Amino acid sequence: MDYRAVAKKLLQEQPQTIAVVLARLEPEHSSEIMKLLPDFVQADLVSRIVQVDKLPGEVLEEVDALIQSLLRQR
Repeated sequence: MDYRAVAKKLLQEQPQTIAVVLARLEPEHSSEIMKLLPDFVQADLVSRIVQVDKLPGEVLEEVDALIQSLLRQR
């Protein structure tokens, strides 16, 4: 996975979307991508990631589609 490309693409998304995407990835991938994001974004994402399990299933399905799109663009 091209972590820099994914991080760059995620920065175009809303913070909640970024948090959900990172929560849905394998932890080793999420941590590598998180390191590439600006500090102020990282701080915001930590609290948002904790809340991901409260999202409706259809939202998670949309995010899964976004993840697949990001991975195809590498």
